[in-house]
Amino acid sequence: MEFDFDESNNENHLLRIQQAFYTLADDAGLQRMFPEIADTADKLRALEKSSDEDAKEIALLNLYCAIHGAGSNYSSQERLQLDEKKGYFNHPGGISPLLKADTFIRPDSIVADLGAGNGLQGLLFQYLYPHQLTIQIELSAEMIHIGQQFQKILKIPPERIAWVNDDIINVSLDTIDFLYLYRPSKPMKNGITLYQTISRKLQDRQKALTIFSIADCLKDYLDNRFAIFYSDGHLTCFAMQGTTMKAGIEANN
Repeated sequence: MEFDFDESNNENHLLRIQQAFYTLADDAGLQRMFPEIADTADKLRALEKSSDEDAKEIALLNLYCAIHGAGSNYSSQERLQLDEKKGYFNHPGGISPLLKADTFIRPDSIVADLGAGNGLQGLLFQYLYPHQLTIQIELSAEMIHIGQQFQKILKIPPERIAWVNDDIINVSLDTIDFLYLYRPSKPMKNGITLYQTISRKLQDRQKALTIFSIADCLKDYLDNRFAIFYSDGHLTCFAMQGTTMKAGIEANN
């Protein structure tokens, strides 16, 4: 299965992402807590009139990483839970998945981010493509607190984001139709059990689903109802055959 993403709106989406970053960087409260965000934003602003597109891209990605990493704190109990499952800590998934989601996130979509960190990725999905609900599932209470501040600064309505402070293995995935995750655990020991559990939950549901998986480990556990329609070595995209792909294409026509 192959799919060509609609990239016609990428420039506009990138400008909106950059504006969202500036909005966060200019907030006085965040500047006091995370001065590195404002400093990194200043470096991007200094390049706005430059013809060096590579330098501007690197500066934008640096700002993305600075915001994504803000508040990356776990209590000792939260770290123990992550260690038991061979969990990773707050890796940024990149801007490319945000752009490629254009075709698949529609006004009635329910989106979930497993291991959302401070929720930046899910907030940007909602910011770019306003939709029914984004579910942010994260073990760290402190990172959720930071994400809730981001949400207020970006003026994303409270009813559009559900923050779930829990282990991702405990959360129902029955209602979602778009799932985003960055490999939450190393594929070994309890990490394998985590992927098996997530895959069973996805396979037990009836609703159409698109999955954007970064550094994917799901392909070894999902059954043949799920097909990969895109993979570039970083992002792997799955769809339940004959459902989500068709819906995404129709929405784009």
